Amino acid sequence: MKDLYANNRDLVQFLVKLAMLCGFYFYWFAPNVWHLPLISTFYGHFIHYTLFTLIESSVWMLNALGYGAEVVNMREIDLYDTVFNIHIRNWCLGVDMMFSFTALIIAFPGSWKDRFWFIPLGLIGIQLINVARIVGLCLSMILVKNADFVDHHDAFNILAVLFIFLMFTRWVRRNFKYRKSS
Repeated sequence: MKDLYANNRDLVQFLVKLAMLCGFYFYWFAPNVWHLPLISTFYGHFIHYTLFTLIESSVWMLNALGYGAEVVNMREIDLYDTVFNIHIRNWCLGVDMMFSFTALIIAFPGSWKDRFWFIPLGLIGIQLINVARIVGLCLSMILVKNADFVDHHDAFNILAVLFIFLMFTRWVRRNFKYRKSS
């Protein structure tokens, strides 16, 4: 057992860090964040900014494609010439995917200087995938008059997980390259 740990120390440390971060977030932080006075304020700002960029970017993209839309009540997209409105809820923001990506990058060895640009790059990528999802959902409602023909949550999750996997693979390769050279 001692040799198994010694031979796989980096992997075991990575998995333990990842499990601790995910346990902290999913089992304590996410259910309790709104009851933490100072932290809930900062988290609320993050949620608001994520919602704002998601909904405004989606409306901008729809208008750029020639389909009229506007933001209503900061949470709804009013699609012109339809009876449908898209209501964006907190669980539509992809925050759990953003945390999962961040936890992978923090748990795996690497330079903190690199993390400070790599993590925001990944979060922007996840947000762009989410914008594409909302725009696709709106287009399906406009063009097909039915948003149920594809489960947009599953489509987003699959694309986001694939993106996270590719970004994490890039992170691992980048840091193994630096480890070998140092």
